[in-house]
Amino acid sequence: MSRILLIDDDPGVRDSMERTLRGAGYGVQSAPTGEEGFAMAKGGAFDVILSDMRMPGISGLDILRQLRDLRVDSAFIIMTGFGTVDTAVEAMKLGAVDFVQKPFFRDELLLRVRSATERRQLARQVDLLQRQVDPPASVGALIGSSQQMVRVKDLIARAGAAPGTVLITGETGTGKELVARAIHAVSSRAPKPFVALNCAALTESLLENELFGHARGAFTGAAAARPGLIEHAHGGTLFLDEIGTMPKTLQAKLLRSLESGEVRRIGENETRHVDVRFLAATNLDIQGAIDRGDFRSDLFYRLNVHRIHLPPLRERGDDVRLLIQYFIARFGGATVTGSTPAAASALVAYQYPGNVRQLQHVVQRAVAVARGELIDLDDLPEEVVATRGTVTAAQEGSVAAARERAEREMIIAALARNNGEVSSAAREMQVSRTTMWRLMKKHGISA
Repeated sequence: MSRILLIDDDPGVRDSMERTLRGAGYGVQSAPTGEEGFAMAKGGAFDVILSDMRMPGISGLDILRQLRDLRVDSAFIIMTGFGTVDTAVEAMKLGAVDFVQKPFFRDELLLRVRSATERRQLARQVDLLQRQVDPPASVGALIGSSQQMVRVKDLIARAGAAPGTVLITGETGTGKELVARAIHAVSSRAPKPFVALNCAALTESLLENELFGHARGAFTGAAAARPGLIEHAHGGTLFLDEIGTMPKTLQAKLLRSLESGEVRRIGENETRHVDVRFLAATNLDIQGAIDRGDFRSDLFYRLNVHRIHLPPLRERGDDVRLLIQYFIARFGGATVTGSTPAAASALVAYQYPGNVRQLQHVVQRAVAVARGELIDLDDLPEEVVATRGTVTAAQEGSVAAARERAEREMIIAALARNNGEVSSAAREMQVSRTTMWRLMKKHGISA
């Protein structure tokens, strides 16, 4: 059953449309304000969103813009009694799939909603087929050769080969979902579904419905039974992102499913057996949440069978350079192939509080606005360029500069002791031969 969200400040319009859509077999929820509608829509739980254009507070176009930025893939239809060609064009540019002017006839409304749902289902089928054709995410998708990332990759391989839940921790943007996908890809469950859900993106009632599903008639609009994501992941892996934000009442219900291997849909008495591996991630101080009483300690212990902590990008050394090269190659293609020395210095010097995700967006933006084959300082955000200026002014006397000098001297000494043999020097320094060559190139050292 397709799920529809109505956002309109006119109660008469909402009531009429709800009756029409429910009569056609759709599951319908509604919101009387743009703010409430956006809060419900951002979880991506709806197939189609019908929103009025003009409302007090957040307008329909504002909702559409924000959902686009969040990459919510619900089909969006704009409704208005003040329609113009310019407004329709703007809505379509922002990603709306259709534009209807009020008042409209019942058949017209159902036709447009049906078209939107069919288009979205087709897009999902294409995406599913593409995932089946393309090789799944693996450990090789994790860019980095630092000691921290070598350990993370080792832990992924071990967790993938062993049963049990996995708790992935780390700051926002460090790549926790990528790690979860890699664990699934190297496990025996790889041929089965990998299902991801962001717990922070949904209200408590929507989150419970998404996880456990519901029986027919369980609540207003539940015209048909629907399995939850736990059932959908049967045989495979369910990844719960931002698990630390889950309400405590749902934590208890999730714990029971983890321990019993059973789920009970909302409004149903019977339980259903499921075979699912649970992976969870959080950027919160989970121990602090337990101490405050916000997170159940028994659920934490149940999730924490395997623990993988992702280091922030600022602690990963030369991985920053590797990631910059990777993202330039990914987004630049044959058009943008590198960066000027000044831009490269700025990109490496910046601390990236948003970690790998922020670095990706910085490079993607720079590639998009670059005028030539190389990214220049003018193509970078102001905060990145400003950091370069600060670092350059104090570079000679900085701790970072001292560390660079010490690293260079260590490499030269190791090569001298091993008669210029790179492999032997690399073994002595406990790094790979590839890393040794890269360090030598970085410091201008020849064998």
